[in-house]
Amino acid sequence: MYKILLVDDERMILDGISVIIDWKSHQAELIGKAMNGLEALTLIEEKIPDIVITDITMPGLDGIGLVAKASEKYPRIKWVFLSGYNEFEYARQAMKFGVKHYLLKPCNEDQISEALTDIIKEKRDEEEAVRYLETIQQEASKLYEYEYEEIMKRFMTDVPLTEDLPQKFRHMVKKKFGTADYQFVIFHHEEQVEYPLLEKYMKEIETVFKDYPFIGTIIDSNLVILFDGEHFFKEQLIKQFSNMGNSWSMIISPHNYSSKRPEVMSSLNYLINQFFYNSEGEVVVQEKFTEFQTNIDQLTSIDLNQVIVHLKKQSIKQAMHLIRHFGKEMEYQKVSPKIAKGYFIQFYLLLMSKLNTVMLEDRFETISKLENMSYIDSYYQFFNQLFTSITEILPTSRKYSKVVMDLIECIEKEIHNPELSLQWLANNCLYMNPDYLGKIFKKEIGQRFSSYVTNARINKAVEIMEAEEDIKVFELAERLGFGSNPQYFSQLFKRIKGYTPSEVMKSAD
Repeated sequence: MYKILLVDDERMILDGISVIIDWKSHQAELIGKAMNGLEALTLIEEKIPDIVITDITMPGLDGIGLVAKASEKYPRIKWVFLSGYNEFEYARQAMKFGVKHYLLKPCNEDQISEALTDIIKEKRDEEEAVRYLETIQQEASKLYEYEYEEIMKRFMTDVPLTEDLPQKFRHMVKKKFGTADYQFVIFHHEEQVEYPLLEKYMKEIETVFKDYPFIGTIIDSNLVILFDGEHFFKEQLIKQFSNMGNSWSMIISPHNYSSKRPEVMSSLNYLINQFFYNSEGEVVVQEKFTEFQTNIDQLTSIDLNQVIVHLKKQSIKQAMHLIRHFGKEMEYQKVSPKIAKGYFIQFYLLLMSKLNTVMLEDRFETISKLENMSYIDSYYQFFNQLFTSITEILPTSRKYSKVVMDLIECIEKEIHNPELSLQWLANNCLYMNPDYLGKIFKKEIGQRFSSYVTNARINKAVEIMEAEEDIKVFELAERLGFGSNPQYFSQLFKRIKGYTPSEVMKSAD
């Protein structure tokens, strides 16, 4: 059972959450409640919970202070923040500590349960990963090369390092190379690479350096090589790198660079972070290494409203200028990639929420994609594509052909019709070829017909709810062509708008 701690200075919220959630269904148990950060910190030290659900704004020690203090001693605790509309700056501070789960007050049972499901899945995945590593270690071959590969992999990925691992690593280097001098080389690819291709590149490296000692392994989409620092072959490595294509990047560590601070500087994550303010396809050497900062005092955030103004004017270039300016400021201040990614993700979520766009997208999938980006240029490309999509959907003064205008008019008239489709309109309204109608509609509108109809229905639902306070969800579904399937209507509404029709109705009350 996963141990849960609730923290909120409002007794009604504290008691309400503790009662409405079926903790056992999540294989969890509520181990305590606290009304301020200091009380929560005491409970954390006594009971060491797996998950803490906490308010941000509290007297005394607030949520930010609580996660800061508790994370030092209990870094494995997962956090869910309860946040108000005006608390974005607080939430942004929490991102320094890896907090990814936020619930906007007031939140209901479904939202809390969904957050719990996600965070418990993360815990299980982490536990499964630990168990997997332990199994691999137990079953590891006694062959030296395999043992060396495993030692190097653990040396670069285990956080924190076990007490004996640095000593094992140094012993391995001395035994393999006959010297204590070594250097790491990493070939990195941002996208997931098929394992057979990674093996192919590794075999090519083994062939080129077959007469020289080195240890190589594959971690995710990275080729990690440990070389003898006294006999380093930079030119041959760069030549090999040039044959791998522009989508790969390479980093060469300094000599023995992890000997003083092995737990930080030898980690794979630390090295890959060095790519962040460089471009894809570059070779990063010691001279380009950055000492990242996590205590950022004066960082001007992206002006969300100004970005929206530019997008409504169809000025993607000006909107991107604001994004790039923010990125350059982060680069100048050497903001750590983890914090920088958090800023970009938060901006993305705020933009989607602010615009209430009619874009059909999986935001959880997008966030996962953003978290895994290796270069700041990748974020620029992402926002450029996003802005392009937004400007194609936002209302403009663009004139459409008569055929498309007739299609739009027919959609508005038949939006209640459950049989509404391109084929139906072609046969019953316009008497034209449906394939031709679909192509010209997509060309002029920038969306598929089905996506346009879905978005139009959802937007119409919002208008109806604003005008008719007593409307029911099942009535909305019937009036907008979803028949007797209000559950599907609600799911589609939440996917597009980010919240359910019921939540809109409750907020209106």
